[in-house]
Amino acid sequence: MRELVPYLVVGLASGSLYGLAGLGLVLTYRTSGIFNFAHGGLAAASAALFFTVHFTWGWPWPLAATVAVGLFGPVAGLLLEPLARGLAGSRQVTIVVATIGLLLLIQGLLFQGYGLQRRAFPEFLPTSTAIRIAGVAVTWAQVLNIAVGVASFVGLYLFLRRSRLGVAMRATVTSPDLLALTATSPRHVRRASWIIGCSFAAGSGVLIAPTLGLDPFLLSALVVQAFGAVAIGRFTSLPFTYLGGLAIGVLASLATKYLSARPPLNGIPPVVPFLVLIVVMLVTPAQRLPRGAGRSEGSEPSRPRRHPRAGTAGVVMAATALLAVPRLVGPRLPVYSAALALVVLFLSISLLTRLSGQISLCHAAFAAVGACAFSHFTVGAGLPWAVGLLAAALATAPVGALLAFTASRLSGVYLALATFGFGLFMENVVYRTGVMFGTRVEGLLGPRPSFGPIHPRSDTAFYYVILAVVALSAAFVVALRRTRIGRILRALADSPTALATLGISVSVTRVLVFSLSAFLAGLAGALSMAQATRLGAITFNSFTSLLYLVVVVAAGAVSGFVTSAFVAAGLFAVVPSYLTAVTPELQSLVFGAAVIAAALAADGRLARLAGRCAAWADRVADQSEPRLRNGPLRERRATAERTVGVHG
Repeated sequence: MRELVPYLVVGLASGSLYGLAGLGLVLTYRTSGIFNFAHGGLAAASAALFFTVHFTWGWPWPLAATVAVGLFGPVAGLLLEPLARGLAGSRQVTIVVATIGLLLLIQGLLFQGYGLQRRAFPEFLPTSTAIRIAGVAVTWAQVLNIAVGVASFVGLYLFLRRSRLGVAMRATVTSPDLLALTATSPRHVRRASWIIGCSFAAGSGVLIAPTLGLDPFLLSALVVQAFGAVAIGRFTSLPFTYLGGLAIGVLASLATKYLSARPPLNGIPPVVPFLVLIVVMLVTPAQRLPRGAGRSEGSEPSRPRRHPRAGTAGVVMAATALLAVPRLVGPRLPVYSAALALVVLFLSISLLTRLSGQISLCHAAFAAVGACAFSHFTVGAGLPWAVGLLAAALATAPVGALLAFTASRLSGVYLALATFGFGLFMENVVYRTGVMFGTRVEGLLGPRPSFGPIHPRSDTAFYYVILAVVALSAAFVVALRRTRIGRILRALADSPTALATLGISVSVTRVLVFSLSAFLAGLAGALSMAQATRLGAITFNSFTSLLYLVVVVAAGAVSGFVTSAFVAAGLFAVVPSYLTAVTPELQSLVFGAAVIAAALAADGRLARLAGRCAAWADRVADQSEPRLRNGPLRERRATAERTVGVHG
């Protein structure tokens, strides 16, 4: 027991901060229905602001904390509440993408201001010994971390129970219309909840930064630890959320003690929150999980149908351009080959998300399975190239089926969280096994085809091979959409209940679409392995899955079903290769802002926002009309109207 005390102390101190972040996440989710994936980004921004004010400018840390938490948190809440309100009626995948875009925007700003390298974040709280437990010294910093978490939880709990505004926040969750009848604006209540929630995120970021350092990426991952705490609280309970944060901190600390020297199990401690999250969501009845904002049903709105000849002409022009690429791009041809492989991956995401209404944040893991299987089949087993390619895709399909079968009761944001957790588990545990990348830092080998006139070293010949596979994949997806299976998948998105009344199993349909999507993702991973000839686990990290979904939805806002896959591949792989003068930090910033705009435009929210702005301008003009009629500009305006009348 004496050996466990240091781990228990560290676990409680870190778990208190996870619970603090989870409290803010639960509060905003309960009152607005928006699950904010950028919650950790707010924590990172607050920590960066504190670093500047305290360590760079030399202000005392209490004053710096007041600026970073007491000022930044409310300002962030005031800015995010209108965005959340604008997204409330969108599809849930649009909401997920918009909050991920906000995360990218915040990270881009932080990378722009602080660079990509991690900076040391010295401990600003006292590090002297406060008490000793079983001979283990507990510092004042650890005591204060726990005390701040407990005080915040107790204060928020009493605030929601005793104050008028707190009771109104609870009423907003159940019936905002009835709340409005009591002369209390639900909008003002939601605004207050966002202010408190963002302040909690800011406080947790400042307190945990000395442990992680000033690293925007690692600090943004703070929300990952809060996910498990939120799940234990079932997305609604503040007491269980905070206690869940403590439990996750202790479990992760104990897992570090017992598993740190046992690869690949040493990858489990970072994913403890998501293991807890998945288990809780699987054992919790679906009706006990609160329904978030947004439309959980509905495939992506179809675009106006074009004339058949126009569609044929567009296909011919696109095919001609793709065939001419090797003669036009010169030494950049490998970039275009890599983009073509991504087209297949983005088609798989479109099939899952845009057609059947499901959300996946683990497609990088599917691609990794396909890439490793392709390497084992071709290099290890010596199978022919084409056979290994098909076998790799077939080997990935059961992984998608297993995931869909396990999470068959989940949808919307809960499915997004479960798939993201699956991707993290794959990256931290399964990737390290001998079945996949193992301990090979240099990665696995993937051969290029060598048959007929195709030479392995010819980039041009291999480009045309990938183009042929992409054409077959696109034809498969187009044909699938027009078959009965395609209609069933659209029905799964539009109304799962109606689909069940027709005698078609919703669970089986979800397993089918995940299997088909994983098949195409595995095919894309195998093509990427062959194109690069060697790939490692870093290529298929979990955060890349977020970017995949974001770029597909953003491209879908301006293009059709198949076309969006090519547009997304161009945005993801080709365009950055030409922006050599633009820093990656600025690219992330611009991309995040563009994603938010595309998410708002995807369901027509941007047009409605512009309409509201125009209506506001009209109201201002109407209110100004009496002043213009009676003011000193009356004669000048009358002269202008007469001039328009004469020349009009």
